[in-house]
Amino acid sequence: MTQSPAPWGTRRMAPYAATPTIPEHTPVIDPETQIAVIVDDHGRTVELGSHGTSTSGLTSTMTTPGDGAGPGGATDADTTESYDQDQSSG
Repeated sequence: MTQSPAPWGTRRMAPYAATPTIPEHTPVIDPETQIAVIVDDHGRTVELGSHGTSTSGLTSTMTTPGDGAGPGGATDADTTESYDQDQSSG
């Protein structure tokens, strides 16, 4: 019985390098502002830096003629892209 060689990727594997321990942070809701804040293990608010958020979406539309009882004519399709970005403080 012949033995298959190990896959090439497994011959390249090695243990992960040692990494520093990252302190735990917990997201909580501020009862006054109703905004999520991050606190460390001592209960202090942690600043995560300035960053913004954005949303992007592609909405497609399609129309088909007729009532569905029989073959219709040509169809029409198009897309509309939307992009919103808030103002990040910085």
